[in-house]
Amino acid sequence: MTAPDSARNFLVSVLGFIRERKLLVTAIAVVLGIGLSWLIHLPTGYSGHAHPSQAISTDFSSGFSVAWEMTSKDLGVDGPVVATTRVDGVLVAVTGKKDGSSKGATTFSGTLIGIDPSGSTPTVLWRHEFNSESDTFFTWDDSIIAGGETIRASDGTVTATWDTPLPTTVGYDHDPSSPRVVLSPSHPSWGAVAGFIPVTWPVVVTCTSIYNSTTGGRDEEPSCTGWHKDGTQAWNYALTRNADGQTVHPTVISTANSHLIVWHYDNDHPYLDSFLSLTDGSVTDLGVAFSGYLSIDSIDATSNIYATSDGWLVYGSIYAHFEDGDIAVLNPDGSLREMMTLTTNSLSWRTFITTTCVDADGQAVQPTTEQALAALRTGHGWTPMCSNVVTSGSGSSIYALNGRWFLAADEDGTPTYTEYEQGAFLSADGSLILGIQSIESDKKNSTEEEAPALYYSQSGVKIASLSQVGARSAQPFYDDLLIATPVPKRNVFLRYLGGYPHPDTVLMGITPKRAS
Repeated sequence: MTAPDSARNFLVSVLGFIRERKLLVTAIAVVLGIGLSWLIHLPTGYSGHAHPSQAISTDFSSGFSVAWEMTSKDLGVDGPVVATTRVDGVLVAVTGKKDGSSKGATTFSGTLIGIDPSGSTPTVLWRHEFNSESDTFFTWDDSIIAGGETIRASDGTVTATWDTPLPTTVGYDHDPSSPRVVLSPSHPSWGAVAGFIPVTWPVVVTCTSIYNSTTGGRDEEPSCTGWHKDGTQAWNYALTRNADGQTVHPTVISTANSHLIVWHYDNDHPYLDSFLSLTDGSVTDLGVAFSGYLSIDSIDATSNIYATSDGWLVYGSIYAHFEDGDIAVLNPDGSLREMMTLTTNSLSWRTFITTTCVDADGQAVQPTTEQALAALRTGHGWTPMCSNVVTSGSGSSIYALNGRWFLAADEDGTPTYTEYEQGAFLSADGSLILGIQSIESDKKNSTEEEAPALYYSQSGVKIASLSQVGARSAQPFYDDLLIATPVPKRNVFLRYLGGYPHPDTVLMGITPKRAS
C-alpha cells in the first residue's frame, strides 16, 4: 500500500466515523423532538370556574388548548360517542348503533353515560343501557327520555317507564304520514348518528295522523295527546275537520304562556284556526276579528303571527278587518287584547320575526308584548345581544349582530359582508364568534373537512380553528369549556408526533389557550 492509499483510507475512516456520529446525533434529536412534541401536546386539564353557558368566554381570544381526551375505554363502553348534551349540569353522552330486525324495523341500542366535567379531568357518574326505536332522545328539565324511560341526569336513575313510548318521528312540518312528536322550533344537539331535542313546553305533545289513526280508517278522528314527564297522560285532544273539511291540529310554532296555535292547511300552507292550552287541553276558537286566512309559516319567515311571553302579535297583511301593517295584540288563549297601528316602525316585520335575543349565558329570551312592540318601533332588541337570521334553500345563517352586518376580508382583502352558519356561538359581549364563515367556506374544496373557527365578530379576522387541536365540532358546556368531537381520521404523522387527537379518542374538552 502506498502512502497516498493510506492517507485516503484514513480519510475515509474519519469521514465514516463522523457520519456515524451524525446519524446518532440526528437520531437522538429526532427522539428528543418527538418526546418534546408529546410533552407539548399533553392535555392541560380543566381549571375554570365551571359556569354553565351557551356563550363562550372572551378568554378564547388566545386560541384553543386541549383540556382532556376520553377514549371508549375511559367511558367504559365500546364504540364512539354519537351525540352529547348538557342536562342539569351533567354532560350526557350516548354511544350506540342502529340494527335492523327480522321484520325490517330499525332499532337503536347503546349506552347513555353521565359525566361530570367540572374537575381537572372528567368523571363518569353512571351508565345506562337502552334499546330504542328512535335515534332521537329528549331532554326535559333534569331528565332524559330514551327508549320509553325517563332517566334522571344526576345519577342515571330511571324515575318512570312509559306505557306508550313516544313516536319515533319528530314533526317540524305538516307531514301527515306518521304519528309524531310536536315540538316548537328549538336548537337540538345533533351528533353524527343521534340527537338530543329539548322539551321546553309543560307537556310533550304527540299527534296521530289523519291518515294513520289506530284503526287505519280515514273517518276516524285521530288525536293529539299531552304527556307528563313521568309518562302519564295530561290530556287528549281529538283532531277534527273544520267547516271546509280540512284537518285541524297543532302547529310547531312557539308557545305563548303555555298555549299553542292550532292550524289547518289550505293549498299546502298553514293558517290559524284556534288556540290549545297545554295545561288542560282546552281549545279557544279564533275570534271574529279575523275573517281572512293568517299565514303562520315560521320556517320560511313569512309568519304573520309572533309569540311573546305573555301573548301574540298578529301583523296585518291579508285580513278583511285591519290594514296592512296594523297589529292585533292577542292574549295567550287568542282572545283580542287590542288593535293598534305603529306610527313609527324602525324594524321590518320580517327582520323582527327572524331576530333572536339572548341573555348573558347565550340562552334565547322570549320578549314580552311591550318589549316586542318597542323593538318594532325603535329597531333595538329586548336584550343587549340580538342576532338576525336569514333562511335560504341551503339552510339558515346568522348575518348581523345588533343590527350590524358581519364583515370579513375577501381574497383581495376587501371588507365584504359575510354570514355564519346557524348554530354559531357568540361571546357574552359579542366580540367573538365560533362558527363556519361563508367567505371561508367558499374558498374550501368541497372534499375537505370543515371545522368551525373562532373569529373577531366585527372584523371577521380568524383567531384559531378547532381543526388545529384535532376537533371537528364543538359546543359550549361551560363558558370556558367546549365539548368537542374529534376528527375521525387525523394525519398519521401528526398523531406520531403527538398532535391531537390521540389514537382512540372519542371525546375532547377544549379550553382557552394558556399564555406560554
